[in-house]
Amino acid sequence: MLRLPNLLIVYLTQFVPYWFVLRPALLKAGGIPLLTERTFHLIAGATVLTTLAGYILNDYYDRNIDAMNKPRRAVWGRVLSPFFALILYTLVVGAAHMLAFMIDLELRPHDHWPLWVFPSISFLLFLYAWLFKCTALMGNLLVSVLCALVPVVMLLPEQRAIWLTSFVQPDLIQQAVALVWLYALFAFLSNLLREQIKDLEDFQGDAACGCYTLAVLKGPRFAKKPAGMTGLLLSLFVGMLLIFWHQTGAPQWQVVTGTLLLFLPALFSTFILYSAQGKSDFSRASFLVKIVMFAGVFLLLRSWPDDILGAAEHFLESWTLDVGH
Repeated sequence: MLRLPNLLIVYLTQFVPYWFVLRPALLKAGGIPLLTERTFHLIAGATVLTTLAGYILNDYYDRNIDAMNKPRRAVWGRVLSPFFALILYTLVVGAAHMLAFMIDLELRPHDHWPLWVFPSISFLLFLYAWLFKCTALMGNLLVSVLCALVPVVMLLPEQRAIWLTSFVQPDLIQQAVALVWLYALFAFLSNLLREQIKDLEDFQGDAACGCYTLAVLKGPRFAKKPAGMTGLLLSLFVGMLLIFWHQTGAPQWQVVTGTLLLFLPALFSTFILYSAQGKSDFSRASFLVKIVMFAGVFLLLRSWPDDILGAAEHFLESWTLDVGH
């Protein structure tokens, strides 16, 4: 029900680019980052809670479909009352918006971005669950764009610091911001492929409940084609990234690991899609895409700190002190 692995990926997609890419670049350029450990976790918490609220609402609207597609894993209507889902959704989305209000109070941005970014995302997730999920590609594109926004949100509080330091070390800041957008592009492509595979995987339940995804409207054989094209595009994207790493002197372990955990799973999932005969094949392709999504959070980094354990320990100590204050 909570999709904890997905929520962990959402958190890491903000944590890793900010603390290992954007913030170090700002400090190296002589800037003063606006976020503290506390304010970072307020933003990450609001993002995770907004995502969780979207999951709950999506499961509420999909309770009949889930009862057919995954009867043993369905929660609403089997274990818990559907009405409780609406109560839980209200509490979770309310908590997310409360965090957004706290972020606005602490950061005091001139454009008050926390007060419109998180409610807007919540509204779009509501539209996805209510209207767009059972449409051909529109729902897939919408949720993939929202996933791409997860790392980009961390650029908003540091707008001024990015602008000031871009005059001091423009190349360094440009590379850091570009890497954040690289995370966004990777999140978009991998989630789009995952959503397309999920539509194929849930074809029978969607068809029985009148959910008109592309697989239902045109049939799985046709729907495999755009999904396969997305898989090829993701494979090409990762392949070009590996070539770039090799040509720019990246560590050999990073190139090898990227090949094993990013390129090959993306390519194999595409091959499985084209030759899939049933739900079990789509489930295997989906599992490979999940490997790509999780591994990409870490492997997209251009370089890691020399003392990664020491950096993590320092972060935890600083965060503990900050929360205590």
